[in-house]
Amino acid sequence: MIRDEELFPQLLELTQGLMRMWKAMLECHHAQYITMSLAYHSRSSMRSLEGDTRREITGELLKELECFGLSLSNWINSHTSYIESLNGWLQNCILEPRERSKNRKPFSPRRALAPPIFVLSRDWCAGIKAFPYQELSHAVKYFVSNLHRTIDQQDKELHEKYNSVVASTSGETKSKSNDEGEDDSSRLCYIHESLTKLVHQLTKFSEASLKVYEDIRQKVEAAQTAYHSCKSIRTGKIQS
Repeated sequence: MIRDEELFPQLLELTQGLMRMWKAMLECHHAQYITMSLAYHSRSSMRSLEGDTRREITGELLKELECFGLSLSNWINSHTSYIESLNGWLQNCILEPRERSKNRKPFSPRRALAPPIFVLSRDWCAGIKAFPYQELSHAVKYFVSNLHRTIDQQDKELHEKYNSVVASTSGETKSKSNDEGEDDSSRLCYIHESLTKLVHQLTKFSEASLKVYEDIRQKVEAAQTAYHSCKSIRTGKIQS
């Protein structure tokens, strides 16, 4: 049968590949967190950049982050739609009695010892709905919001720099320089806080995704063993 002999092995290979991918992503996000922490401790180098350069760097980061947020949303929606469609199609392969008694329970792949592909699709469909996507999406939006605020502040400072009259006393100039240094430090703290939250949520999302696919692998292996054992028993009874 095409469903069990061709589709199932391909789906199994796909879920195993996704499990390896999320394992690699988890390791990557751990490394990112370490790099981010080291970079934060050397944040003084950021203040040495010119205002135009800081504005350009922040703008590029904002564009990349907005693109990432959109791509993540599209990927989650496409992934969910694919799995739900697959699970729905497989449910159409189930022939149930036209009249179901009130006490009759709905179809369960494990209880009915159905082919393992039903276990895979059902657990996959349930697992993806448990992904902590909302928390990750919130972290992305929080970071985007802070970057927008930072850019607005940088634009305001550049406007004041190019249009204000040079202060007549050195005391005023020095005070303004200190204020700018404090503003830069405050903005770096906001960005670091946002980035820390984002990397933390990326790590949690990777951990949750990896766990889903590890659980699918274990349950499918158990379903394969049970199904083939039951199939062997049935074949033996027929032959006898």
